[in-house]
Amino acid sequence: MTDKTSEPTNLDLTLLANFVHQVVNPLNGVAGTLDNLADNIIEGEDRRLQRLNAARAQLEQCITLVRNLAFLAQGSGGVADHRRKIVLPQVIIESAMFFQEDGKSKEIEINLLDRVTQNTIKGHPELIRQVLMNIFDNFIKYGKRSLPVEVNQRIQRSTGMALIEITGHSAYPVDQEDLQQIGTLGFRGKNAKKLVASGSGLGMYICRKIIGDAGGSLHIEAGAQGKVLFLIKLPTGD
Repeated sequence: MTDKTSEPTNLDLTLLANFVHQVVNPLNGVAGTLDNLADNIIEGEDRRLQRLNAARAQLEQCITLVRNLAFLAQGSGGVADHRRKIVLPQVIIESAMFFQEDGKSKEIEINLLDRVTQNTIKGHPELIRQVLMNIFDNFIKYGKRSLPVEVNQRIQRSTGMALIEITGHSAYPVDQEDLQQIGTLGFRGKNAKKLVASGSGLGMYICRKIIGDAGGSLHIEAGAQGKVLFLIKLPTGD
């Protein structure tokens, strides 16, 4: 007798199909770059370096996707149990570095406004980095060309919570009706579908879960001319 609870749902199959599509595409791009390099098709040291950097960015995209799937399957992505000190400017800069090449191609820079103030929290650096990478990835994929993504970090005096504010612009304005559903497993907004036909719908769900499990919150606002704000609140752990 078949246990129906073990049968895959339509959502499971859709997530799997989108996940495979998103991983295979950049891997094909990397394979093509390596073939061209091996066959000396790409001429000039600058062009070869540019293609290598682009291939590395594609691999990082795959790594992010696999981490998202691992988090969904294991509940934690396999990180260590003990919490450590996280220096906010450092983890923000590390997360942004993964998108330098993709950002250059779209003229989208990720700028940390305050690199000097060394605010810290206690937690899992791997998970906080995963949250930031998922959000930055969304801005690079769906952001408006030539407009920067600005990040600020501070400690809120009234609550003692650490705040990370990420502001950018979407190429298509975010539908106000979609705001309440962003972060639901498998959900993708109308603006996202206009730019990229397929997607896993995992990234923002995992962001909300990681932040919620850490005792924090994720607030998203959409304004005029495609402006989007992600506001992350996290306890410092002091």
